[in-house]
Amino acid sequence: MLSERENIATAELAVYIPSIALAIAIIFKHGFSKGRPRIYLILFCGLRTASAILEILSAKNPANRDDATWTAILGSIGLSPLFLVASGLLRRVNDFIAGGTSRTRLLEMLHIPIMLALILSIVGGTRISSSDTSKLNSGETFGKAGAIISLISSVVIVAFAMLAMAESRDLPRGEKCILYAVLVSLSFLAVRLLYSLLADFEDNNTFNIVGGNATVQLCMAIIQEFVVTFFFLVADLVAPALDSLVNGAGGIPMNSYNVGKGVA
Repeated sequence: MLSERENIATAELAVYIPSIALAIAIIFKHGFSKGRPRIYLILFCGLRTASAILEILSAKNPANRDDATWTAILGSIGLSPLFLVASGLLRRVNDFIAGGTSRTRLLEMLHIPIMLALILSIVGGTRISSSDTSKLNSGETFGKAGAIISLISSVVIVAFAMLAMAESRDLPRGEKCILYAVLVSLSFLAVRLLYSLLADFEDNNTFNIVGGNATVQLCMAIIQEFVVTFFFLVADLVAPALDSLVNGAGGIPMNSYNVGKGVA
């Protein structure tokens, strides 16, 4: 009989493997030059697929600490790719808002702290499972730093999303769908971020990614990521390809900053 964690991992495989295929199809729809947010989404789904496989292998062979270690590492870096998707989609929306050029530049720059949080999470994840006390302590420090940067990045993304919402009246229908998907997703990402903050700052094994309470992880992390992935995929399916929207009959003008730069 499968354990609760194995059941969760199996559910992740059932969700993320088809999501990878769908995201690849979406890239063909929108074009490779405009596919950066979808590439981040594929990266996230790939990480979750690998993490689920390692979770199952770890349950089958508890003596192999490598599987558990890599499960912890991959499980700790899920937020950054999703924030990169959200910021990428917001950049596309801002391209259709008059005066949104400066915000588009800032959203582009937001990649730097998000990538830094990703790196810190990876380093923290590799050290936190070490038996060496000094490495363990430094791993916790790296993890906390990554979580704080993710928190700050999320606040900035929410602020940009609210600004875009306030100026969304004249947005094309597809861009409104993308904006609504990002706004809804951010509420679920907030719960997921809270789980990470509790895991990093609370001295409570309940929120431990590897050995913590599986039900809490399911409700505060796994399901949130399922929902966010769903909304991002649906938004990309509904939204028209950028080239057809801009260059087709009755094309809609974009801000000049990103024309031809392929940020969305």
